[in-house]
Amino acid sequence: MCALTRSLTHGVDALRHASEHLDLGVADRAVQALLACSGRRYFTGIGKSGHAAARMASSLSSIGLAAHWVHGAEWSHGELGALGAGDLVFAVSHSGSTQELLWLADHLGARTGVLPVSLLSLTGDAASPLARRSHLALTSAVPPELEALGALPTSSLLAQHHVFNALLCECAARRELTAADVLRNHPGGAIGSSLRAAT
Repeated sequence: MCALTRSLTHGVDALRHASEHLDLGVADRAVQALLACSGRRYFTGIGKSGHAAARMASSLSSIGLAAHWVHGAEWSHGELGALGAGDLVFAVSHSGSTQELLWLADHLGARTGVLPVSLLSLTGDAASPLARRSHLALTSAVPPELEALGALPTSSLLAQHHVFNALLCECAARRELTAADVLRNHPGGAIGSSLRAAT
């Protein structure tokens, strides 16, 4: 099997595995937390997981749930001071052991009594240090044999997006968004074009 077809096959299998192993109860509570957040929503990560977190923040904003992306290394350089009571931080890390995010989790834990901030995480391992330090921990685990490039987490990155897509769709459904709502938040692209053509 060539690398192209192997990657396509492994990607589909990784999405199926993530779907079958997602804890729907935890996912439901994560959706509730995103919708009920009384402060600001922050998404954070490092490397490829950081790019996934940035896309997550952008997508939530597109359905009218304002969200911001902060690079995982910036928390220790002053961004921690931006957090206020009622804020929510959603940390994305394939390994769940990214040092910058563990630093953030430890500092959030130390401030909880004074400044309550919720920490949600999406990792590849439910027993990871980040998952254990989170108020809610989602897992998008992918077996190592489904990584098309071995140690490089290509299929795991797909699984992160896949799990978040499900959360995003559920948030939109619970907000009962109409076509007009979507157009107002996302006036461009294929969505905007198709909606304008239909009206």
